[in-house]
Amino acid sequence: MTGRESGSRRPERQPAKRPRRATPVRLYRALAGLLPPAARRDRDEMARTYGELRAEATTGRARLRLGVRSFAGLAGVLLAEWLEHFGHAGVRRPAGHTTSAWHHPDGATSRQHRPNGRKGRMGFWRQVRYALRTLRKAPSFTLTSVVLVGVGVGAATTIFTLVDHVLLRPLPYPQADRIVTLSNGSFQGPFFRQLETMRTIDDWSATWTGTANLTGAGDPLRLMQTGVSSEFFDLFDAHAMLGRLPDVDDAGEADAVVLDAGAWRRVWGADLSIVGRTIRVDGKPLTVVGVMSPHFSPPEALVGRHVDLWRPLDWSTDALERNDTYVLSVAGRLAPGVGVAAAQDEMDAVMRRLAPTDDHYRDRNGNPDEHAVERLADVTVRGVRTGLGLLMGAVGLLLLVACANVAHLFLARGLGRTREMAVRRALGASTTNLAGQLLVESLLIGLAGGVLGTGLAWLGIGAFVAFNPTALPRQGTVELDPRVLLFAIGVSALTSLVFGMVPALRSVRAEPVEELRGGGRTATSGRGVVNLRNLLVAGEVALSLVLVAAAGLLLCSFLAVQAQDPGFDVAGVWTVPLRLTDPGTPGKYIQDMDGILREVRRVPGVASAAFGITAPLEYVGGHRCCWATHVKEPGREDDPDLLSFIHPVSLEYFRTLGLQVVAGRKWNRSEEHADPVPVVVNETLARSLAGDAAAAVGRTATLGDLHILVVGVARNSHHYGLDEEIRSQLYLPVARLPFAMDRGDIIVRAAAGAGRSVPAALRRAVWAAQPDVPVPTVRSMQSWLDRSTAGRRFDSVIFGVFAAVALLLAAGGLYGTLLYMAGQRRRELGIRLALGASRARIEGAVLRGGVALGVAGIALGLLGAWFSNRLLQSRVWGVGRADPVALGGAAAVLLLTAVVASWLPARRAGRVDPLETLRAE
Repeated sequence: MTGRESGSRRPERQPAKRPRRATPVRLYRALAGLLPPAARRDRDEMARTYGELRAEATTGRARLRLGVRSFAGLAGVLLAEWLEHFGHAGVRRPAGHTTSAWHHPDGATSRQHRPNGRKGRMGFWRQVRYALRTLRKAPSFTLTSVVLVGVGVGAATTIFTLVDHVLLRPLPYPQADRIVTLSNGSFQGPFFRQLETMRTIDDWSATWTGTANLTGAGDPLRLMQTGVSSEFFDLFDAHAMLGRLPDVDDAGEADAVVLDAGAWRRVWGADLSIVGRTIRVDGKPLTVVGVMSPHFSPPEALVGRHVDLWRPLDWSTDALERNDTYVLSVAGRLAPGVGVAAAQDEMDAVMRRLAPTDDHYRDRNGNPDEHAVERLADVTVRGVRTGLGLLMGAVGLLLLVACANVAHLFLARGLGRTREMAVRRALGASTTNLAGQLLVESLLIGLAGGVLGTGLAWLGIGAFVAFNPTALPRQGTVELDPRVLLFAIGVSALTSLVFGMVPALRSVRAEPVEELRGGGRTATSGRGVVNLRNLLVAGEVALSLVLVAAAGLLLCSFLAVQAQDPGFDVAGVWTVPLRLTDPGTPGKYIQDMDGILREVRRVPGVASAAFGITAPLEYVGGHRCCWATHVKEPGREDDPDLLSFIHPVSLEYFRTLGLQVVAGRKWNRSEEHADPVPVVVNETLARSLAGDAAAAVGRTATLGDLHILVVGVARNSHHYGLDEEIRSQLYLPVARLPFAMDRGDIIVRAAAGAGRSVPAALRRAVWAAQPDVPVPTVRSMQSWLDRSTAGRRFDSVIFGVFAAVALLLAAGGLYGTLLYMAGQRRRELGIRLALGASRARIEGAVLRGGVALGVAGIALGLLGAWFSNRLLQSRVWGVGRADPVALGGAAAVLLLTAVVASWLPARRAGRVDPLETLRAE
């Protein structure tokens, strides 16, 4: 035995390790493994080719471009090969056909060419150039397809932009998801001190927003001011652009003020030396300590749409020390690891602790008040979430109608190109190559439609923001941005691929031999094609009817609101909302308002004038001001039917507004200071007091510390909006106002012919009596009436626009379908006419076919409208979801559209010349 044999065995030489592929190459090979079995055998060659090309790339940028191009091409290969493998849309692999020429990662045929980037890129661009030439030869198809995609994408992008900025994006504050607020109204200063003891919520802040009069800077101006606690600026990440923000030391005298950036530019002309200057607000000197950063977004749920002046809260004021003054909005940040539910439990415990000792924390039944702890983000968008959701659903339906029309066009164009595709396949083109060419054409249509849709979205966003009567939260930030542009590109590409390419693939299904022999003549009239086209038309009609029915329902609701009698005469009535500069006492307030009223009555053309704390329709949409309390009768102190809105008014109020007293009388001037106080109630309160108007006259009750006597009953009026339920209302002589007030409305009835001179004359009259009182607006009562219904009008208009576009698209789809089908049946119709069939019979057959499609779509649409109208219940008033006028009107409109759209192709079919048709055949 040799030494080699007897010793330990020598290890065998291991084969040299193959170089490890780069990660992108391994990923490319793994994705290529998703190809169908017949094509999967080429994945090693494809990966090797991609690796060679990647190795030849000398820079990271070149490798990145190669990777993007290669993986995008691979995605196209996967789509085409699987469509070919399963015979999708009738695509079949020709005999002897092998894998696609697209297997080369850079676009060239890996078996025929040495892989190099230049040849692949030229192949792709040749496809693009060929697609452009093809589309240029069919301008009607190209333009119509681009417009359809653009309209659908533009509408969807417009609403998505609003939804994205308003609903989807977080509030621009640190840890915004942990900021919470309390719902159910305003709160007292002592209650805020109790909130600061809670352990589940940190950094409580309080705000108090109201109007302020600025003087000494030209004409008196009314600005919005907000007093804030010291924690507010840290909680909401506020910063000063100039100067500083108020600190704890400023809260002692509360004479520091920070200007909002918008007010700084608008009122003070962006004066850089404003810091340190003294301005007069409500007659008091305030020192400007800073200018707020223009990037700061105020929490609208707490302080309103905009703020001009920021001031520290002065906790020493009487209003913030009393439990019966509800002026604060509050917010805080959840403690680490604490959820909303835990905070709500602690809030409930606080209310149970406070309720037994103070009736300000109990409801009328003696139970502790309930204050819901809610995330600030949810409260901010609560009023617009439903409306934006409905708009998103509406544009989704509109986009589907547009997509169905795109599918129509591509299907018709694809069926018209079957012979072309057969010739190209006979010359050696593979099914995958043809599918790739259709893919490029579809993408070009989609990109062009996306560009058009982006432009339409830019216009649509501006129009929506300008005409929407209800401002959206964070409306100033709504604009097109990269996220929205990506959405538009994605929607347009998906639309063109799904609704464009898939129907067009039917054009490559015919066998070349059969098509070239003429057997393809009737291929376009196959049963599957006819059924598909009919389904698309019926679907378009059904979707359009849903939109038309929704628009009709909103229109009926708007008309129902408009038909309401406001209860007073709006013609010739003007209002001047005022805010006096700190009148201090009820007596001083009445003295100042009487002085203004005397000057107003001297204005030429003024027939009568009065004033009250509020004017009708000044507060709508659920907002109320300024005094509500129980009218108390013995034994009925807490009767909810006697909870009334109190309107302190001057003597001429009823005459000026044309508000009729239906029972009893008005008080006279000598009775204003009598005891009990004479009052006028509305019909609703009279029925609650005594059962009818006449019986209520002479009843006595108490109103806080006042004893009242009902001397008259006024007609019910819609003081807070035409679509609001009429609640109990009581009119009290303003001379008996029991508390100080700084706001009021002058109400004027102008004589016939006074017209346009009234606003300027009323401003001069106010300034003659009170030079420091701003007059921001003089509005006619008709404009208040229009403003109260503006939201419903906007809803009906925007849904009406969507419905009109969908209706036109549905009509176009039905018209195009029947016209195309009549063209395909031209030979058949010519033979029937030659054999003696009348033109009327031919026209009737085509017309009946179109109307039948319309009726089928209407039936489906009515069912869909009945279900979808449930979503509109929060937006309608006075009508139900199955309103026969709305549904019947929508069905009638769609039926008329179907008849008109069917009649034109039918008439054309009846005009076929049999001799020319047979000669051509």
